[in-house]
Amino acid sequence: MRRGLDYHIHTFYQKCGNATLTVENIIRRAEAIGLTSIAITDHLNHRGQLPNFRLIQQDIQQVETSIEVWFGCELNFEGCDGQWAYDEAVRDEYGFEVVVGGIHSAYTDSQDPMEVIDIQHRHHMRTLEDPLVHVLVHPYWFGDGDVNRRTPEWWQRLMERFPEDRITELAQASAANNSPIELNSAAIFHNGRYSEGFQAAYVEFVRRLAERGALFTFGSDAHDIGQLGWSDYAEGVLDGLGVPEQQVWRPTRKATA
Repeated sequence: MRRGLDYHIHTFYQKCGNATLTVENIIRRAEAIGLTSIAITDHLNHRGQLPNFRLIQQDIQQVETSIEVWFGCELNFEGCDGQWAYDEAVRDEYGFEVVVGGIHSAYTDSQDPMEVIDIQHRHHMRTLEDPLVHVLVHPYWFGDGDVNRRTPEWWQRLMERFPEDRITELAQASAANNSPIELNSAAIFHNGRYSEGFQAAYVEFVRRLAERGALFTFGSDAHDIGQLGWSDYAEGVLDGLGVPEQQVWRPTRKATA
């Protein structure tokens, strides 16, 4: 089923996306490839980045379009077991509508899979239970440094042997808090650092979450205009598992009087 949802897109403003990712380019490309609802979610890793969000918001307001365009950000913990550079005051001052967030590091060099899972899991649970964050972003994505410290087989085994109790806790927290788990195309399914075996095990990880009632949403994680629309692959993964539509999350705006 083609929904055309992409709730994780970067821009050039924070130097995460490249120069092709102006807000107008994003919206026009989204229209051209049949996306229906998108969120522009640049990184908010520290509050010194906040002024650029004014520029992003202004650009969104200046582009006329028939598709949904949500103003958002992507949060990262400020260190292991740290906080966000985000709170209610920031939300209210800037008017963020879709906030995706999560852990962006292993925070350990350990070769013990359970030590890695323990760190990831407690950050994932904090994210799912945080009322200021809408979406748990790319669980079990890791950067080059973390990935290269371990073999491809190590990563595959980590996903294949993922503990049942952690699956249940994640799914229950997702359902109870109306907090979806992101299926991220660039970070997971189009990531050349991960083997086919890892990606197959990741799909099984998603299946187990879905069976226990987790909610999901989709993101391309586009860092180049050519990656916009990769969220279609993530949608296909969920549909291939037969996950019912009521487990697919979409943002909503509060009704105004």
